[in-house]
Amino acid sequence: MTTSNEIAKKVNPPKTRKGKKILESREPLIVENDKKTVILKGASTSGVINDVLSDIFKIRRHNGVMMNQNNAILPFEDSAPLCEMLKKKDASLFVYGNHNKKRPHNLVFGRTFDGQILDMIEFGVTSFKKLSQFKSTKVPLGAKPCLIFNGDVFEKFPDWGIIQNYFCDFFCTTKTSSINLQGLEYVISISAVEPDTLLLRSYEVNMKKSGADSPYVELVEIGVSLDLKLRRTQLAPPDIRKQAMKVPKAAKIGKTKNITHDMAGTKLATVHMTKQNIAEMPQSKMKGSKRKEDGEEKVVKKKKVESSEASEEQAMDTS
Repeated sequence: MTTSNEIAKKVNPPKTRKGKKILESREPLIVENDKKTVILKGASTSGVINDVLSDIFKIRRHNGVMMNQNNAILPFEDSAPLCEMLKKKDASLFVYGNHNKKRPHNLVFGRTFDGQILDMIEFGVTSFKKLSQFKSTKVPLGAKPCLIFNGDVFEKFPDWGIIQNYFCDFFCTTKTSSINLQGLEYVISISAVEPDTLLLRSYEVNMKKSGADSPYVELVEIGVSLDLKLRRTQLAPPDIRKQAMKVPKAAKIGKTKNITHDMAGTKLATVHMTKQNIAEMPQSKMKGSKRKEDGEEKVVKKKKVESSEASEEQAMDTS
């Protein structure tokens, strides 16, 4: 399948070197970069929505863009302007907030694939606590959270499984291969209380001495604290989702035969060879280790004796 960038190159090819570089930077990569999030406001917003969007930006400020101006965009009715904005910002995640009489304190989470909307989830904010209302210390910039999902709703309903996958995509944009427990300092708890209610809480991890090998762990709530009610969703069809989750062959790390790693990370390999006849193998022999026959040894001794006698005679003549 041809991507939107490939179609753009064919329909309207770049005329300058700068335009060519921009299109090349938008092409799909084997290992994708960290996902960027665009946070924007609708045509009309409320004070609650403004505070929610600003607090979400504080959590995602290491890899997010906040649009302060109001935008006359309706994602569910016409997503083309939104897709164009995300394409300019090189972002694949977005949070949209608006407020009206029909849908008060409205919050939309979404993501894109190949320049088109993949998933959109709309919530209504029923309860909210700002970051400034919590007195505890704030989480440092770029801290990777530990996500905890509570409730069997995520497993019972397929749509809630996609919502769970979205929040994993939203909060954990950087993949990690290992975890240091001493560096775990941020926890986000997402609980599905009812089929249409979601509770989002954030905690700071404090490890204290317990008198044992494992420390005593204490969770202190630091915000954001959100109570959300599900309103509507627009999820991608199965064929597009399958294509979006496809992993290229170059990115797949296959298991190499006969290679292992020890605890220190040293690579160990097993080499299989055919049976070799050592007797027939050419070997380098040193000169001093070469054996001599009996006759040769006698000749060498005679030469040494003759040379010693000649040297004695020369010494007598000189004297």
